[in-house]
Amino acid sequence: MTKTLNTIISHETAGMKLVWDTEQDAARLSVAVNAAASAENSPARTVWTGSLLPAIELYADGKQQYVKASAAGLTAGASGEWAIRLTFGEYGTGTLVCETQAWGIRMKRLQAAWNRDVHLVSLQFGTRLLTETERLSTPRADSHYWPDWAAEGFCVPAAGSSPTHSFWRSWDMGGARLPLGSFGDAMGTPYAAAFPRPLYAAAMGGKHGWLAFGPGEVPDAPLTLHIQSATACIHYAYREDLWGAPDPRSRQWSDPLRLAWGETGYDALGALFDTFGPFEPKSPHHLRSFLCTWGDFKENRFDLKQIAERVSGTTPADMIVMDDSWETFVGSAEPDLELFPNFDEDMARFRDNGYELAFWQSVGWTDDPEAQGLTADDLLCGPDGQPRRWRWSGSPFGSSFHYLLDPSSARTRQLIQERTVRLVNRYKPAALKLDFGYGFPGPDAAVPRDPAYRGERLAFELLKLIYDAAKSVDNAITIIYYGIHPLMRSVSDLINLDDLGDAGDSAEHELSGHNQRCLWASLAARHGMAVNTSTGYYWDTLGSILLDTAVVGVNGLTLGECDNDGKRMTASDIQRWTALQNWHRRTCGWKPLLLDAGTGSLKGEPKLGSWGRLESDADAADAGLLTALALRSESSSAVSYPVAGTVAFTGNWALIAQDNADLSDSASVACIPFAAGEIAFSRPFNQVREFTAEGGKLVCVRTLQASELPEGKLVVTADRLASIVGYLLD
Repeated sequence: MTKTLNTIISHETAGMKLVWDTEQDAARLSVAVNAAASAENSPARTVWTGSLLPAIELYADGKQQYVKASAAGLTAGASGEWAIRLTFGEYGTGTLVCETQAWGIRMKRLQAAWNRDVHLVSLQFGTRLLTETERLSTPRADSHYWPDWAAEGFCVPAAGSSPTHSFWRSWDMGGARLPLGSFGDAMGTPYAAAFPRPLYAAAMGGKHGWLAFGPGEVPDAPLTLHIQSATACIHYAYREDLWGAPDPRSRQWSDPLRLAWGETGYDALGALFDTFGPFEPKSPHHLRSFLCTWGDFKENRFDLKQIAERVSGTTPADMIVMDDSWETFVGSAEPDLELFPNFDEDMARFRDNGYELAFWQSVGWTDDPEAQGLTADDLLCGPDGQPRRWRWSGSPFGSSFHYLLDPSSARTRQLIQERTVRLVNRYKPAALKLDFGYGFPGPDAAVPRDPAYRGERLAFELLKLIYDAAKSVDNAITIIYYGIHPLMRSVSDLINLDDLGDAGDSAEHELSGHNQRCLWASLAARHGMAVNTSTGYYWDTLGSILLDTAVVGVNGLTLGECDNDGKRMTASDIQRWTALQNWHRRTCGWKPLLLDAGTGSLKGEPKLGSWGRLESDADAADAGLLTALALRSESSSAVSYPVAGTVAFTGNWALIAQDNADLSDSASVACIPFAAGEIAFSRPFNQVREFTAEGGKLVCVRTLQASELPEGKLVVTADRLASIVGYLLD
């Protein structure tokens, strides 16, 4: 329901109401008051407050200025659309076209016409000028504007690490710039690795609800959430004072901001992501498990023959990923024959042992541009015209810096395309694992020469070049990347939960981090992406990771022969890995069913204990079919859930339907033990087949009739976990 009264816009949906006084530029999102109840008994409960008209930092007349747009009039149109006429003080005028939707509000178009040459420094939503009294309370005497988006707290998925955290109270961060796109530490933000970026979104809220926000298109500027003290704003960085403006007299932004809301931070972000649909699920062909060589390579273990002999027969997977270090230099796409003198022979050995190949590729780095025929004209350069260099941490100290490709250059684009085509033609890989799209400095240091590729579009364009080139040779090839936003669907097929070591240097931190990553990955699974889990650097975490993998998707292994504590893969790990490799779900597109689980709030981080996987059913009007469960209990008494018929258990178990039916009706259900315990089902079944792993394959060791199970239960003791893969219930 939308109402427009003079300068006030009111929009109510999803149990909340946003009221925006455009003249004062003051907006408030509150829980909707029940009209049948008195205001005294049902007071409006505020979720979020702030301004919504844009503000611009600009460079004109030889000086930098902050200009806040003012509303000069409001014109309502059809279908919930309206236009707000804007003035930018002495610098020009503009129009903000907005529309209401069932999910919230969309800022459809922003236009500005300048009456003099203007160069943008930044575009902001959620800042305003300070009053004279307010300026007396700021930490800097020269402060004249400030972020004004306010709520109890913030939600930015996997914003921090050690341990991973996604929620914090409004004042917990102090002053921070958090990456919502691909720029990470390059914009002065905390390093938190790739997954789940680019998010292009964040949320604010608390106990009464949450507001999610972000652009509707990949923006032409780095996107960050600026927090100052206890309030925040969305910030688009341009620095055209350094690089010039495409048109110094006019500017237009398409879909610069969307607002959606929900009861929880997860719900709000899900509602925002749903605005980009409807979606067709990715092909199940892209659900590929892998063993990644990084766990060995990072410890300087480069004997590919030894790696092949170690994993073959114990760790089956769809493919081996040759990770960073396989090339002569980063960006060459040629094998380092000094490090791997028998490279082609080693690749053939992997294939002979049943693995397809995949290759790590950096999105925009090169270490030897001269060898590739590139000059400074093909690279990102600073204002002085000198090529810039970058490394993952952003620190200017140390070694291993990389030159940066500029997609503005025809020669650079040709290099990327030819390099990718050559690699795919030569080795016919099943996948390319793309990395370091977040490995660029921001516009304070360098930008592409062509403004069309600036900001978040830089990494996106490079990803698109690689994606299209690889698909031109093999349309079935799988492109692996990290970002969970729906806009990433056009440049990736399989989302990898990435190097879990970035959750923190301990098994405990990795467990917490993986738990959260599974939840946030489900936002991408909702729009049909294939999802692959991954490990960090501690073998002790593998069992829990694989238990969640039963719900999420397919296996991924980054660990090498030994972990950071000197431990190795156990016999029990081999059984669990083999079970998931053979019995994982082979469909894309699902939503989580939360049993003993939570999506997180200001009271605590997301935690997945027992949870499940709901897949859509075209013939059903409800949420869908329950096709997988991860069940956890530390209690000695049986825990019961009214799902899969009814299941009662102690210990940890995974249940996975082996057909496209609900677990309660499936003709074949995999039942995998992860800890000692017992499990009983109310649903009928005829027989139980018990399996073990031999040589990386499943072997049936016995078959029992349902009537032969004691009390109708499956029972597994701790000493049997090393010799049993699990059961198939027929």
